[in-house]
Amino acid sequence: MYNPPLVLAPLLYIPEMIYRAGVYLRNRAFDAGFMPSRSLTWPVVSVGNLTLGGTGKTPFVIYLAGLLKEIGCETAVLTRGYGRRDSGKTIILPPGESTDFSVSRLGDEPALIRRRLPKAWLGISPDRFSAACAIARHDACEERLVFILDDGFQHRGIRRDLDVVIIDPSRLPGDERLFPAGGLREPASELRRARVIIINGAGVSAAGKTRSPHFETIKEGLRKYAPEAEFFHCVQPIKAIIPYSAWFDFQTSNNSAARPDSAFLATAIGNPDRFKNDVQSMGIEIRGCAFYRDHTVIGKKNWEKCAVAAKEAKADAIIITEKDAVKIYSPPDFPLLVAVQSTVLTEAARFREILQNTVAPMNRPYNSAVPHIR
Repeated sequence: MYNPPLVLAPLLYIPEMIYRAGVYLRNRAFDAGFMPSRSLTWPVVSVGNLTLGGTGKTPFVIYLAGLLKEIGCETAVLTRGYGRRDSGKTIILPPGESTDFSVSRLGDEPALIRRRLPKAWLGISPDRFSAACAIARHDACEERLVFILDDGFQHRGIRRDLDVVIIDPSRLPGDERLFPAGGLREPASELRRARVIIINGAGVSAAGKTRSPHFETIKEGLRKYAPEAEFFHCVQPIKAIIPYSAWFDFQTSNNSAARPDSAFLATAIGNPDRFKNDVQSMGIEIRGCAFYRDHTVIGKKNWEKCAVAAKEAKADAIIITEKDAVKIYSPPDFPLLVAVQSTVLTEAARFREILQNTVAPMNRPYNSAVPHIR
């Protein structure tokens, strides 16, 4: 999670103002049509945020793809592929095509998406419009296709039919400063572009039917920026903790025997504190933590240090996230468990209705599938 030291705040004021001006001019250029948003023949649903990492976009993309499948749509996830070896290369993976999940080839988040969504298209490229066009031209592409634009709120070069923004309640946009003085990518006022705003945090029941009064307070605070948006509340609890070997072999069903009494946490994600809270909420005592910068590949030497620290703390196991698990090349010599997340959304039926209304009018014939500029 990006959080510059307060002592640097005065020094970062001018860079922040320059960044603010650049963001403002760019957005107004798109609003006025001076910078075009190119359209795709099929619907586009964007999942993004206003802050730098750690809001739960990737688990929500996986959840969204599942909802679209339920309403009869094939999905194609368009993602940048941060941290991969050849960052400029375009990779198109059709549904079901066997491939390794090499992070160096795909990037950590695309590798996890591919693992969890093996029957979806996956386009990895810095030019996501070109990746979408490549998918659209593919002979195996079906008519009821929906593109999911991963981390797409700022990617305005592609026109979207639905903008979903995920908000971390511990980092509200109105309380943050713009980069590089803070973690905001855009001012909170840009939330006006969002059709759906999802507050991802504690306070919802396991069935997804109730939410805390704190949600209503946050919602009303954000509504001034996005008066026309619909608000939802979600949590992404840990649904299973399983041995790494079982996870590696795609055995992801709940294994209560794997749940330890105490644990050492090791992770390289955007919001490690949320992960820590999620593990603690399961009644597991945290004996120590090793938090690395988001997207970091934890190497063999660091795993050895984690194992030593876990042993010294008398922890029963090391617990990691799936995003960490896809990056492991040499597991530590210590019990290693993977926390598998799920997404629970309040008023899921209403969100599904919004998806159906977005998709239904846009079933265009495949033979007219020519991407264009609108």
